[in-house]
Amino acid sequence: MLRISRIAAAFAVVVMLAAGAAGTLPAQKKVSLFAIGGYYIASDLWAGVGANTNNKVVLDDSPTFGGRLVFMSQPRFGVELNYMRAVSNLHTTNPAKPLEGNVSLDQIDISGLYAGYNGTGRGYLSLGLGTTAFTPHIQGVNGSSQWRFAWNVGVGFMADVGKSMIARVDGRYRGTTTNRQTGSSSYCDAFGNCYGYASMVYSSGEVTAGLGFRF
Repeated sequence: MLRISRIAAAFAVVVMLAAGAAGTLPAQKKVSLFAIGGYYIASDLWAGVGANTNNKVVLDDSPTFGGRLVFMSQPRFGVELNYMRAVSNLHTTNPAKPLEGNVSLDQIDISGLYAGYNGTGRGYLSLGLGTTAFTPHIQGVNGSSQWRFAWNVGVGFMADVGKSMIARVDGRYRGTTTNRQTGSSSYCDAFGNCYGYASMVYSSGEVTAGLGFRF
């Protein structure tokens, strides 16, 4: 009985020491700040209507850069504040009505992140809401910014680089509402009934990579 008591006492001391050691370990770092750069994939900003049907306003692909602040409240769930900027060249498709210049696109979003199992590397999905500002830089055109409602969906991968650094790659689709027609399509069924669809959503994408500091 005495031996069992000693073993029990020794076990209790070990548990207490382990608990104390665990309490001195640093808490898991939940906040990360990233510098981001990559490639912006543009589309038609708006399509001509009526007499200007053949005159589309087109944005070119361009580099993009920005930053992201991530707070992982749990190992698999987090919130991200995102800012990205791109400057795309702008032109029209009708040479009789030329329009040249560029447009700055400032994108601010807040997104939810769902990550895979925690480890040195993990994939994640993102879904967010925000706004996109279009600021034209064209001679004879009002250069004031126009902020529009936007949403995005993305997929990416993060990997630890040492104790405090973290790298990531990311691909996203973003839709932005506009007050102009950005495209249209039509469909006729076997019975001769035809249907049309016009979109006022500007679509864009981005492929980015970045390096962040966890604190």
